[in-house]
Amino acid sequence: MDSPEVVKTTMMINLLTALLKEYTSTGQNVEFELFEKLWCFAFAWSIGGLFESNERQKFQKEVLERVNGALPNITAQRANFDKETIFDYYVNPKTKAWETWKPVEWKPPRRLVFSQLLIPTSDSTRAEYIIEKMRTLDEMRSDRRKEVGLLNTLLVGGSGTAKTSIVLMNSTRMNPEQYAFKRINFSFYTQPHNF
Repeated sequence: MDSPEVVKTTMMINLLTALLKEYTSTGQNVEFELFEKLWCFAFAWSIGGLFESNERQKFQKEVLERVNGALPNITAQRANFDKETIFDYYVNPKTKAWETWKPVEWKPPRRLVFSQLLIPTSDSTRAEYIIEKMRTLDEMRSDRRKEVGLLNTLLVGGSGTAKTSIVLMNSTRMNPEQYAFKRINFSFYTQPHNF
């Protein structure tokens, strides 16, 4: 899936800003090594986040490894057989080191309704992490320039890739006193006259 360069650039700036905010909001200094890791993460997700798995592997080899950045240490075996790339890692804010995505431990509800089960996976954990980071951006990017920030997040993917489940899981973790939700499903068949 292709997107305009302005979208990729804006995503890169917004994601990097959101990642840095965790450190700058508490007055921590961001060393060059940490900044480089966060930059590589933001660059990879803004440029290659829409790629399919095989395209992400090509992106890892053809772009990321050539820039010689602070990438996660992926062995040849994991890269070739497990198909690991930078998209399987994030920078842990506490250790400031690359770590693989691990879903939170799932606790079954008291009353099981099979069709409503939302079980976290590494894919949903990745998407939730990025959504949560983007949600922390300031409403006003610059008061002096009267520049409004971008608080919206659009989740894209093919049919059956758990976009709705990811949003529902993310919404259950938000404060209901601050956020109200209205669920409206759209599909290929949704037309303006339906409303």
